Amino acid sequence: MELVLRQEFPLGRFHATRWRVNPFDDPYGEWPPSPWRLVRAVVARWYQWTREHRVDPSRQGLDSLVRALCTSGYRFHLSPYAREGRPVRQYLPVEYGWNPKAKKKSAMRTYGTSLAQDNYWCVPGAGAAGVWWFIDGSDWNETLTEVLDRCLERVTYFGRAEAFTRIRRISGTAPEPNCRLSDARVSGSVPVLVPNKDATTTEIERVTDHPELIGRSVPPGASTMYAVRPAPPPAREPSAIRAIRRDCNLMQFAIGWNVAPEIRFLVRLTGCFRGAVIRDLLLIRTGDPRTSWSRAQRSIRDRIADMVGKDATGKPLASHNHTEFLAWCEESTPTRLLVWRDGRPFDGDEQTAVLRAASRQVSWAAGGSDAEQWNVRLVPLDSAVQAPPGFDGTASRCWESVTPYVPARHNLRGGKPRPRESVGAQIRRELALRGFEGADQVEVEPINEAAWVAVHVPRGEAVERTSVGDRRGYRIRLVFREPVKGPIRLGHSASFGLGLFRPVVPEWSSR
Repeated sequence: MELVLRQEFPLGRFHATRWRVNPFDDPYGEWPPSPWRLVRAVVARWYQWTREHRVDPSRQGLDSLVRALCTSGYRFHLSPYAREGRPVRQYLPVEYGWNPKAKKKSAMRTYGTSLAQDNYWCVPGAGAAGVWWFIDGSDWNETLTEVLDRCLERVTYFGRAEAFTRIRRISGTAPEPNCRLSDARVSGSVPVLVPNKDATTTEIERVTDHPELIGRSVPPGASTMYAVRPAPPPAREPSAIRAIRRDCNLMQFAIGWNVAPEIRFLVRLTGCFRGAVIRDLLLIRTGDPRTSWSRAQRSIRDRIADMVGKDATGKPLASHNHTEFLAWCEESTPTRLLVWRDGRPFDGDEQTAVLRAASRQVSWAAGGSDAEQWNVRLVPLDSAVQAPPGFDGTASRCWESVTPYVPARHNLRGGKPRPRESVGAQIRRELALRGFEGADQVEVEPINEAAWVAVHVPRGEAVERTSVGDRRGYRIRLVFREPVKGPIRLGHSASFGLGLFRPVVPEWSSR
């Protein structure tokens, strides 16, 4: 007859140390719980049951229960998520006396202290977690199982008093055993104390400080068997399965960081993320992890042109309907990364590639051995999060820089201004190219002095770099004659986060 017991630990911990093992020197811990401990717990609660209900405390009935427990075989289903906890060490009071014992002038009568170590296992208690006992023996009958149930109902702790537990016999479905006991010791096995088949009730009831037990590593009536614990699953963050959204042309991610990315190096962050998205998209479309854009077939490069921003020959797309990787800032601190396309919505493969790339950390530092120290984490924001101002369709007359504006052409030559290439002239010309009405009448107001910012440089193009940055970036305020709708992004590296504008608060629009 097979009995199935389910044991749970409501506090999530099983506090116990193997029999006669120094807690400081225990390399294994008691996991799975030993059948020897279970038999002793059942016997102790048998006495409690007979006292409470005034049952005839017949030794014959107890001996039958002990014989059934000792002659049974034991198997387990252990939670694969159980982990050995870090031991808790604390000083406990012991005998009361002089401290120090030499009774010097500074001595005083106090309680002494002894360092104790509490070993435990962290055991989840939900679902099929905890411990499942499979007890198989030929001596079980209905009478003994009823007695066992009454004893198990009274087991409130298992091991030390901190290990609150609930253990019951189950008659329904149960998981398959994943831990068995064996006489042979193999690699990775741990010792488990089990009762002998001929163990007597007297041997089971002996207290641990009995004179006959002093110096023994295994108590009389018990023996050591070995168990191989189930392999724990790999520790990783569970991946969230996100539904593919229809008509999605804006994907938002919160930027998590230990050190905030500098606004000067935003292009490094967006460029690194863009490269990861393209690699994941190529992997989805080709199935080859070694494929790069230059090695991909022409048909594949044509299909991902809207994401890359260039056609199969490497020529930049003439329209502005390709994917742009932008950064939204609050008080000059990047808080969101935006993936935006003003045209065809992202299809399922493109959304999957963006989410996959966001599941890995991205560095905003220059390439090198210390790049990982400047990683950021991107957290996807669902459709319930409102789009940033300028992406929500709101019209406004006054717009202000979120990120520095870098002129696409040099506005100085030999240190002298070029009137036709001034900042204002370049902004008006680009606004007209992007189809904004009244672009020739836009007021352009520089807010402060220029600052150096990094810009996107395509591979293969030679560029002179300075020690302080690449190009001058400006903060700009635009004032239109009539309200216009965004988003507005202008200038050099506008597809990588620079030159992004937002509508300002209403009181500024009258300026």
